[in-house]
Amino acid sequence: MPRLLLKLPDGEGREVKLVKVKTSIGRSSRNDICINDPFASRLHAEVRRDANMHYLTDLGSANGTFCNGSKVTGTITLNIGDLIQIGETKISLIEDAISSSSNEIMLFDEKLQSEAELTISSNKRNSDIFSVIEEVAGNSQAKSSGYVMAQTIISAPVSSEKVSRRRDLLAVVSKVGVTLLSDSSLDDTLRLVMDLVFDAIPVERGFLFLANNWTYKKDSRQKQHGQLKPSELVCKVARNLTKELTGEEIKISRSISEKVITEGTSILTSDAMHDPRFQDRHSIMISNVRSIMAVPLAVEDEVLGMIYVDNPYATNRFTEDDLLVLTAIASVAAIKIENARLLEERIEKRRMEEELKVASEIQLRLHPVSPPTINGYDMIGISFPCREIGGDYYDFIQRRNGNLLLALGDVAGKGMGAALLMSSLHAALRAQAQTGLGAAEIVTEVNNYIFASSPENKFLTLFCAELDIKTGKLSYSNAGHNPPILVCADNSVLRLETGGLPVGIVDEITYDSGSVHLQPGDVLLIYSDGISDSVNEADQDFGDNRLVEVVKKYHNRTASQIRDKIDEALTQFVGQTPPVDDMTIMIVKRNM
Repeated sequence: MPRLLLKLPDGEGREVKLVKVKTSIGRSSRNDICINDPFASRLHAEVRRDANMHYLTDLGSANGTFCNGSKVTGTITLNIGDLIQIGETKISLIEDAISSSSNEIMLFDEKLQSEAELTISSNKRNSDIFSVIEEVAGNSQAKSSGYVMAQTIISAPVSSEKVSRRRDLLAVVSKVGVTLLSDSSLDDTLRLVMDLVFDAIPVERGFLFLANNWTYKKDSRQKQHGQLKPSELVCKVARNLTKELTGEEIKISRSISEKVITEGTSILTSDAMHDPRFQDRHSIMISNVRSIMAVPLAVEDEVLGMIYVDNPYATNRFTEDDLLVLTAIASVAAIKIENARLLEERIEKRRMEEELKVASEIQLRLHPVSPPTINGYDMIGISFPCREIGGDYYDFIQRRNGNLLLALGDVAGKGMGAALLMSSLHAALRAQAQTGLGAAEIVTEVNNYIFASSPENKFLTLFCAELDIKTGKLSYSNAGHNPPILVCADNSVLRLETGGLPVGIVDEITYDSGSVHLQPGDVLLIYSDGISDSVNEADQDFGDNRLVEVVKKYHNRTASQIRDKIDEALTQFVGQTPPVDDMTIMIVKRNM
């Protein structure tokens, strides 16, 4: 991927990859590349990428943008090796070198994950593999009449029988680890875990449950949005020795699952029907369940779910060794399950990021590359989304009758939904601009289209105007948008308010039309509420009055210089406060 190699006035050099469709350059912190050059404008120039081609556009800078020594007018093609000069800053377009950074080998990094999947925390918890092995060596103190909760016991001198048992357990752990080393999806991993359980323990039925979209912290006894309930567990695997179980066949003890999840303990009851703790539990009695084991799937203090097995036969009861084996399997499996889930989340996040990147690129291409060049007028427009994708839209559309259509829309809300509605607005306006309708009629048709094709809770504000470039007459309709400001040459101010409701709220309404004349020296400012609603650290709004004052003070300047002065005033006002909304501005000045 090509890069820009910068050499700043102070001699510092840095490189910037051209990963975005549009890369803006200037002194303002809102730019993608902010340069501290006194001869650069706040919003000086931008480099656009289109397939394998790159283009350089001067954004109406005061001192000009130069490429290979020639002043840039409008938009030019940028080639590898070209030298851009902005003030005292020199910028070269160069080919990207082969990189070995972590970003370039991310898929390879994922392959390394298998080594970490067998790493087990050594703190003394009932589901830690080290605690389980210690218990194998000295579990003679862990007996009870009907049930036992696994706990860590410091080992005594090890007998040959215990050595054999420890060796058998280590063999189970080794088999679990080797089996789960493969790169598998989360669902495949869960099925593998239950296969291992059935291979290692004489069980009749087995279930694997995961918490639904969250984990439960044992220390706090609370999940992220309330206390965990067994009903919120999702059964991912249910089977017996011969088949998978469904529907009414999936029944487990609520009391046991509550204890496992909320306390993080492993439970064994050799005879559940005669265990005094569970005799009043209806689910156990009617299911004729004799022996039950349940262990949590936990990583550190986060419970992800549980493994639950039972056996209806009195002659085949679970033992403490069975519980230790099941706990060992769960200890290793929990890490693999967590890694598999994190991997799927990371893949899903990356997919969403790629979709957002594509959406952002498409959206940026909907904005004009540069304003039209019209004798007697000076125009500029720019938009800064507050997220990856925005809901603001602006356009300069030249009509067949020679007039110019100006439009600025602001979709309510942010994110993908706002961006999609903005794209619909772009298509509708572009289509209506080629008809013979006036500005108010265009807004009426756009409203009918947006109302019919959008959800009830989606709407947008829109200012649409047609400029007769010969006479300076501006016919407009304002659909609930911030009233654009017309600062006349004599410093009087008009606000363009005539129109109607925001677009998409009510069907089949007619929008009113207003008109003004742009006289030589007049400046028209169209903006979104992201400008006026910007707040400072004292939670004060920038407001439209400050906009009026900036334009009145600098109305003798060019459109791009007025834009830079607005950006400067806005930056000084908000300080370190982040933007609250997309910010878009259009300036049309009729020259003297």
